[in-house]
Amino acid sequence: MVERVRLGIVGCGGMGRRHLAGLAELARSDHNNVDLVAACDLNDANAAALADEAEGLLGHRPTVFTDLETMIERADGLEAAACTTETGTHHRVAADLLSAGIHTLCEKPLALTIRGCNLVLDAAARGNAILSVAENFRRDPINRLVRALLDDGAIGERQFMMEAAVRGRDTLFITPWRHQKLRGALTLSTSR
Repeated sequence: MVERVRLGIVGCGGMGRRHLAGLAELARSDHNNVDLVAACDLNDANAAALADEAEGLLGHRPTVFTDLETMIERADGLEAAACTTETGTHHRVAADLLSAGIHTLCEKPLALTIRGCNLVLDAAARGNAILSVAENFRRDPINRLVRALLDDGAIGERQFMMEAAVRGRDTLFITPWRHQKLRGALTLSTSR
């Protein structure tokens, strides 16, 4: 029998619901190895609504928490978490989870500053936990090629990377959070 990972979702708004939908899809497959055991959000109504939805989709209701520290202490056998809070809090939430030894999938951006990113990386090392950043473009063939070229050293040593797109009219680039001060920005990358 496949060992199942006991997972919590931290941040039960729109992105938390997207992660729940992914878990529901996984549950319908032959590869399901995850049990959602906790739903955590500062807003109790959000956490309860996600837990109710999870019960309908997954057949069981995760325990609801409104405090991260309490979830870390009391969620039975919690091994991993999806950090789907608002972008400005990713670094703090992910660092707390990782410091507690909880493997963490953090939505992008990992942090809004390099200092925030380093805080998360240091917490992962201290907690001996795995950190992953959710990015749906990582499987895109051209991005995989660029990664292979960088890893191979074929185009030199990484110094800085910036990705940008130019469009006309008055539309926002993909999603609005990228344009809100203190909420996010276009790609920020550095070698550690």
